[in-house]
Amino acid sequence: MRTYKEYWLNAFNYKGISTVTDLLICLMINLGILVLINLLGLVVPVSKENIIVTLYYIVLVLMIFPTIAMGVRIWNAKKS
Repeated sequence: MRTYKEYWLNAFNYKGISTVTDLLICLMINLGILVLINLLGLVVPVSKENIIVTLYYIVLVLMIFPTIAMGVRIWNAKKS
């Protein structure tokens, strides 16, 4: 859980270093969150489905920033 917390706290940190293992852990947690949002879409009424779809896309876009930052930190670790 510490790895995932650091993933979000370092969303705009491009100067540090990270490991591929950390990235894989975070991507799996992200995938789990997105699956849960999709499953939530199965139990809400159709009239509220747009809210779930909007939530899904907002979360998906927000996940891009820390993922790119972690990718850059992995690149930095490989260069060192």
